[in-house]
Amino acid sequence: MKITNKIGFTSVVLALLTGHAAAQEVVAPNYREIRTSIQNSKSPNYYPLLMKRYLENDTTLTLEQYRCLYYGFTLQEDFVPYHKEREKLFEIRRELVNTNGSKMACAEAIKVAHAALEDDPFDLLAISTLSFSYLELKDTVSYTLWNNKQDALLDAIVSSGDGNNVDDAIHVINLEHEYEVLNRLGLLIESDSLCNDHVEYLKVQPNAEEVRGVYFNFGACRQAYLKKYE
Repeated sequence: MKITNKIGFTSVVLALLTGHAAAQEVVAPNYREIRTSIQNSKSPNYYPLLMKRYLENDTTLTLEQYRCLYYGFTLQEDFVPYHKEREKLFEIRRELVNTNGSKMACAEAIKVAHAALEDDPFDLLAISTLSFSYLELKDTVSYTLWNNKQDALLDAIVSSGDGNNVDDAIHVINLEHEYEVLNRLGLLIESDSLCNDHVEYLKVQPNAEEVRGVYFNFGACRQAYLKKYE
């Protein structure tokens, strides 16, 4: 099923979570269909070509193609479900806050974030770090590029479910992406709990939108982990 492009990530997702977006289409990823599409060299969604366009910051990529890129990444041999070397990114984020986005901290953050993206092109923490750093440096062109790429990925993620229950959970390929979705929405996590072996519920702190919590499905990264390491 084709997914239409969406406008306004934050407003659309908050509407979904609060039940005020009845017309918004959300479809869970069908990995069998995605595999068929991205492995077909004649398909516009052929993965090597899609990845090349993504890395070249092609702004004409559609939401459907972002879905193929994001969820199709779990079907690639070089997909690593859990990255252990993320502490450096968290450290540089803390440094950005502590220095109020100094030029030196931003320059180092950009370097670290780009290095992280070489291992994982969909590292949302790295992408948001780039967006913030370029904004602080008043590089509007680079800020817009990375901010738009972040929103495009988040749009793809939230097109997979409304997050209101276990069956309609939002699908992520990395547990860290759950936090990035909520962070983008300005929602603060109060607690987390496992519903089963592939769905997690994140309860959020009281907020103006009256969102109580969001369900996330991390089954893809779990399956990839089981396949690679067990």
